[in-house]
Amino acid sequence: MRFLPGMLMLVLMMAAPARATTDVMPFRNEAQEQQFRQLTEQLRCPKCQNNSIADSNA
Repeated sequence: MRFLPGMLMLVLMMAAPARATTDVMPFRNEAQEQQFRQLTEQLRCPKCQNNSIADSNA
């Protein structure tokens, strides 16, 4: 029971960097975003059978 606070701190310290690794790049303009959406609808996911990249969870 006395290790619980230490374990909780360790888990929180390890979880924080995982959230910080999301690297989101904004689109420069509306046309670039539209092109991205069209490409993701057309390209097929190699892992998911018969799904586009936009529909894939992989």
